[in-house]
Amino acid sequence: MPHDLPNPLENLPLKALIFDMDGTLIHNMAFHRRAWVDFLGRHGIRLTEEEFEHHNHGTGAEIIRRLFGAELPAADVQRLVQEKEALYRQQYGPHLRALPGLREFLTVARARGLRLALATAGDAPNIDFVLDGLRLRPYFDAIIGAEQVQRGKPDPEVFLLAATALGVAPQECLVFEDSMTGIEAARRARMAAVGLATTHPAEELQGLGLAQIAADYTHLHLPERRAEVLRWLQPQ
Repeated sequence: MPHDLPNPLENLPLKALIFDMDGTLIHNMAFHRRAWVDFLGRHGIRLTEEEFEHHNHGTGAEIIRRLFGAELPAADVQRLVQEKEALYRQQYGPHLRALPGLREFLTVARARGLRLALATAGDAPNIDFVLDGLRLRPYFDAIIGAEQVQRGKPDPEVFLLAATALGVAPQECLVFEDSMTGIEAARRARMAAVGLATTHPAEELQGLGLAQIAADYTHLHLPERRAEVLRWLQPQ
């Protein structure tokens, strides 16, 4: 594209895209649930995957404290988190792949001059596992993970930290999420959101005020006109 042509999103209200990781860049939540159930079973906590879902929100450390006790020393919490996540990476590793259309979508977003951030409850080893395993790290201007936040989703902290790191206002951001708690965190951050129907079917995401709902990134196209941008940023 000639350098004298204007960026089609220049001076528009959309400045940044913020992506969750698990269930949003990759279709892996079933592997996380299985790893949690297997890990807990090794420690004498017998839960089905359905029973575990009642505890499955926030960071790994928050889940550990919820299930092992709030008074557990921090060193033990981190040891248990690392044990569970190592099991998850072992089980999911052979299946690691990006959601269809993701790389092309990120490439277009970068070409449009948008700032991109990753905002996840995942810890640094899991972030490295995904971003380096799929060679996605160069796309992101900022990465916020479990080590940077005090409170997991649905608290909006992770998204607000991402916006600050990108140097944009919350209302200039569009969040990509798959989970109910993540969508609620975006709402509390006053950010518009797109729902990926990976963890939940599309019908369960209806009525949550999402700008768009899609199975993957092949069904998403960045808007180029002001009216389209405004429609994305105004929840339906």
